[in-house]
Amino acid sequence: MNNVSITNLDQMDLLRVVGILIVVLRHCFAPYTNSWDVSEFYEYNEAADFIGKYISTISMPLFVFISGYIYSYLRNALNKYPTYKILVSKKTRRLLIPYIVFAPIYIYFFLDFNSTLSFMKYLWTGSGHLWFLLMMFILFLMFYNFEDFFKKKLKFGFGISLLLYALVLPMHYIEMNPFAHVFKYFIFFYLGYVFLIHHAAVISFLKGKAIWLFIAHAVLFTVYFYVLKNSDGILLISLVKQGLLILSLLSLGFIYSFLDDLFKKLNDFLTTCRPQIKLINKNSYYIYIFHQPILQLFFGIALVQKLPITVVVISSFIVAVLLSLLLSILVQKTKLGKNLIGA
Repeated sequence: MNNVSITNLDQMDLLRVVGILIVVLRHCFAPYTNSWDVSEFYEYNEAADFIGKYISTISMPLFVFISGYIYSYLRNALNKYPTYKILVSKKTRRLLIPYIVFAPIYIYFFLDFNSTLSFMKYLWTGSGHLWFLLMMFILFLMFYNFEDFFKKKLKFGFGISLLLYALVLPMHYIEMNPFAHVFKYFIFFYLGYVFLIHHAAVISFLKGKAIWLFIAHAVLFTVYFYVLKNSDGILLISLVKQGLLILSLLSLGFIYSFLDDLFKKLNDFLTTCRPQIKLINKNSYYIYIFHQPILQLFFGIALVQKLPITVVVISSFIVAVLLSLLLSILVQKTKLGKNLIGA
C-alpha cells in the first residue's frame, strides 16, 4: 500500500476543491427553497430548489467519500493513528474542539432559541452546517475499532453499511441526529476507504460508464424531485428521501470517472492551476466553517433581496468563497488559528 501514486492524491486534492465549491454553491440556492430562515425575504423558485437538491445528492456524499479515502491513505500507506488513543486525541483537536468553539457562536447569532434547553438541543442535533464536524468525529471513533474487519470482509462491510442506512429514519425520529447522520454517511466513508485499496479495479469498472451513470442519475433525480414535491405525509416523504442513497452512489461514480478523464486530458492546464487548487484545498476546512455565516449575512442585506435570482446566486457564491478563503488565511496566521484545528 505504500506505493499509492501521487497522481491519485493530486486527484483527491482536486476532488476536494470540487467538493467544497459545490457545497458552497448548493447553499447559494437556499433562500429560494424555503430551507433557511432568511427565505421569508425571497420568493420560492422551483428551478433553484431543483438545482439545490440536485447538488445535495453529490456534495456531502462526495465530501465524506474524500474523508474516507484520505483516512485510508493515512492508515494504510503512512501508518498514521497507530492507537485508538492517538486517533481520539487527533480527531478531538480537528473536529470536536472546532465544533465546541464555533457551534455556540453560530447558534447564538443565526438560530432561534428561547432557553438553555433549546440552545443545548441545537448543540446536540446540529448547528447549521456544523453538524458535519460532530458527525465525522463520531464516525472516525466508530470506524476505527472495526477497521480491520471492514477491510477484509467487503461484502459484510457493505451489508452493515446498508443496515445502518436503513436505521437513519428511526434515529431521526428519536432525535439521535448525530448518530443518524453517521449511519447515513457511513457507507460513503467506507466507499472512500476501500476505493484507495481497490482503486485500479474500480477505475476499470467505471471506464466508459460515466455518461450513462450521469444520465441515470439525472433521470432518477428528476423523478425523485417531483415525487418528493408532490408527496403528502412526513412518513412518505421520509421514505422517498431514502432514495438519496442510490442517487449519491451514482453521482460518486460519474463524478470520479469524469475527473479521472479530466485529469488525463487537461494535465498541463491543471498543473498550471495547481497553486490555486492547493490554496483552496489547504483551506477547505475553514472555508466550510465560514461560508454559511457569510451567506446568512449576505442574504440578509435588503439590497441583495431585491436583485434577480441569477445575480444573487452568482454574487453570493463569489462573496462566500473569497471571504471564506480570506478569513481562513487570516485566522491561520494567528497562533490560536493555527492550533484550533489539529491535523
